[in-house]
Amino acid sequence: MQALECAAAVFCTACICAELAARFVGPGWGQKCIKAVAGLYILVAFADALPGAKAQLTAPKLPQAETASVGSLEDAILAQTEEELSRRLEDACLAEIGIRVKLRITLCRTAEGVAASAVQAVPQGALTDARKQAVEKLLTAQLQLEPESICWGEAVP
Repeated sequence: MQALECAAAVFCTACICAELAARFVGPGWGQKCIKAVAGLYILVAFADALPGAKAQLTAPKLPQAETASVGSLEDAILAQTEEELSRRLEDACLAEIGIRVKLRITLCRTAEGVAASAVQAVPQGALTDARKQAVEKLLTAQLQLEPESICWGEAVP
């Protein structure tokens, strides 16, 4: 019984406070917001005071999601560097040799820093042996690679 008396006292106090605050702010959205907050407070006070109401007002359990891993900053920088280096060497192959080649350069960390470990090259059109050797020469010179590290794919027409 004492819990209900406490809840009634809280209800009356909240109503009086809401009305006083509404008179200070004047009519309009301020009054509506204050009355809404007071109403929510009253509901919480009643839910706390009434026995058995807590069991019905428990929040539903939300599904748990696994945390996403985006990798480290070093991995992101390494991936961006691979893309940019591939693009620049594709442009160099077009400008110097006159052939479009799609490149995918793989970089790896070494004791000295970062080095190219492999290159996947896919020519965009017909490729003669002379042009293939010219592309390999350009890539091995720029990336400090052995020609065996360059893997050629099927030409895309």
